[in-house]
Amino acid sequence: MASVSVSHLIIFIAAMVVAASVAGALTTTVNDISNAIDEQGPSVSDDIRSDISIINDPGADVENDGDLELFVKNTGSTELTTNSDNIDVLVNGVFTQLEEDAVTIQTNDNDVWGQNDVAQINVNVDPDTDLNDGENRVKIVVDGAEDTFIWERN
Repeated sequence: MASVSVSHLIIFIAAMVVAASVAGALTTTVNDISNAIDEQGPSVSDDIRSDISIINDPGADVENDGDLELFVKNTGSTELTTNSDNIDVLVNGVFTQLEEDAVTIQTNDNDVWGQNDVAQINVNVDPDTDLNDGENRVKIVVDGAEDTFIWERN
C-alpha cells in the first residue's frame, strides 16, 4: 500500500510541475499580446477613422488635357493631408507621382481637408500609354485610407 501512495505522490508532484510550467508560459504569452495591442491601438484607431470616397461619375469623362480630374471626398472623421508627397496614386496598377499643386480643396478656402470636404486631385497621365481603351482603374491612398475608381474609356 505504501508503494501506491508514493507513486501517486510522485505523479501528483509531476502534474503540479507541468501545470506550473504551462501556466508560466501562457502568462508570458498573454502579457506579450496585451503589450502589442496597447502599442498598436492608437495607430489602428487612426486608420479606422480615416476614409475617402472617389465621387466622380463613372459615366462622365475624367480626362482633361492629359490630366485625370478626380474628386475625392473625406468621409472619415479626421483631417487628411493635402501634401502631394503623402498621396499615392496608381493608374492601372502603375504608381504615378503627383505634381506639387495637384491637390486643390474645392469645398473651403483653406488647405485643410476636413470631414466631408472634397478635394480635386489632378493626375498627370499620358493618355496613349497610361490609359487603356475599355476599363481603367485609379486607386488613391491617403493617410491609410484608400478607394478605387473604375471607368470605361472609348
